[in-house]
Amino acid sequence: MKAIQITGVDQYESIEVPVPEIKDDQLLVRIHLVATCPRWDLHMMGGKDMFIQNRQPDYPLPPGFPGHEAVGVVEAVGASVQGFVPGDRVVALEHVSPGFGAYAEYMAYRENDLLKLPDHISDKRAVSSELLKCVMYGLDQFDDMQGKSMLVAGLGPAGILAMQLASHWGAKVTAIDVNRERVDFVNGLSLGGEAVHADDLGDRRFDLGYDCVGYSASVQNVLDRTEEHVIIFGVLKGNITYPESYWYKGTKLESYRYHPVTKRDRHLLLDALSNPAFNTECLQTVELSFREYKRGVELLRTQQAIKICFNLQEGF
Repeated sequence: MKAIQITGVDQYESIEVPVPEIKDDQLLVRIHLVATCPRWDLHMMGGKDMFIQNRQPDYPLPPGFPGHEAVGVVEAVGASVQGFVPGDRVVALEHVSPGFGAYAEYMAYRENDLLKLPDHISDKRAVSSELLKCVMYGLDQFDDMQGKSMLVAGLGPAGILAMQLASHWGAKVTAIDVNRERVDFVNGLSLGGEAVHADDLGDRRFDLGYDCVGYSASVQNVLDRTEEHVIIFGVLKGNITYPESYWYKGTKLESYRYHPVTKRDRHLLLDALSNPAFNTECLQTVELSFREYKRGVELLRTQQAIKICFNLQEGF
């Protein structure tokens, strides 16, 4: 099978590798669409580790890495798999590590790594379900958001999903970004909240804060405008200040927490994806083949695209 392999800074190749051999608890999935996770792609192609600053990735990366937002069809199932059969449409809910990433024609997944898709949810609508799951985990850490005002920082893919899901769950959402074109784009989509340029927020304050940027200046801005509870979803870069006055009034600050996918999580994901007003297709602003992977990364770098969706039917 074919796969993409990043071999160095701004360098990649299309390579031939064996189709994964599945274990008894695994499924083989033929990938139809796979979407970029912009931070991962920009870091890996830019020579920067995703989590440790000033460290370069260990090139060449594993075949298919860092692809992980993928949707496809089950080709084969292991002997102990009970919930899926060949022909089922599925979307990935987990990173697969170590081994291959999903920038490849086939992937092997464990049963709990996948969500079975009903016919009414299209591939393009579902492809970024792994990101939606992560955003959902962070929002689920708020005790109650019904009727609460919430500030969402960052209108990248995570922020656009957070804005919609928080509104879907009853919050009154204001989302901010430093890119006016992105603010105008989001407001034109009618996603259930309002988008505002960060410089135009004035002295507004909020009950809840959800930071999807991660850089310390963004997190600090959210924290300084929030009364009750702040979640840092983005990977934190730098230091923030938590004054004693915040301690006295009981402002809660915490990071995003991961957990294995539960039955409740699957129900909540399908509920959101099945809602006609919930717009995930808007994230996939450009569709390319893997022959144009480098161009896709450049579109992400210059913010001319929110995500790139690679169609494996178009080849490598």
